[in-house]
Amino acid sequence: MRLLTLDVRVDVPGFGVDAAFSVGTGITVLAGPSGSGKSLTLAAVAGTVRPTRGSIRFGDAVFVDVDRAIHRRSQDRELGVVYQHAALLDHRSPLDNVMLAVREGNVSARRLLARELLQRVGAGELADAKTRSLSGGERQRIALARAVAGNPRLLLLDEPFSSLDSASRTHLRELLKSFVAERHLTALVVTHDQADVDALADRVVVYEPGRTVSASE
Repeated sequence: MRLLTLDVRVDVPGFGVDAAFSVGTGITVLAGPSGSGKSLTLAAVAGTVRPTRGSIRFGDAVFVDVDRAIHRRSQDRELGVVYQHAALLDHRSPLDNVMLAVREGNVSARRLLARELLQRVGAGELADAKTRSLSGGERQRIALARAVAGNPRLLLLDEPFSSLDSASRTHLRELLKSFVAERHLTALVVTHDQADVDALADRVVVYEPGRTVSASE
């Protein structure tokens, strides 16, 4: 099992967070009030912000070691990311959005895998739709398919269900759990919704403003 281990301080203008925990495969929920540093921690794991001290490791891979001046590029971290608002390329079709994340194979193989993943998340009929016309739930299904298309070992999800209706939330939670179980993934999910915690969490890391309070199974 590949442990994700963080012991870092992350600062952005006017705000900072200390985070220290280790988690394995399964779904870990980062829970706590808005502004407590959950998303900032996720951004540090994703490589979009640089910690000011400490280290982040995933198995044998060192993502960050401030003392040794190591900062591995985001694209070299074997991860998939789902944001709150999907962050799809609206000028590309849903199929293209997923296909762009596939890292191996020729064009035909990549297209086939992208179509299979769209079918898996219940969006097969949307493959050639206009991306900008999709509903929030449809966009998040495609974003989840894209996140797993590159065969990651680590999934990062930042408030992925917060703007969805109840039925869409339930469906996407089940999809996420099935992908994590089948592929033996490590997933970090940021949320302040107790329903997400109850439905998803194999373990919980609890935040208060600016610091990690506790981690529990």
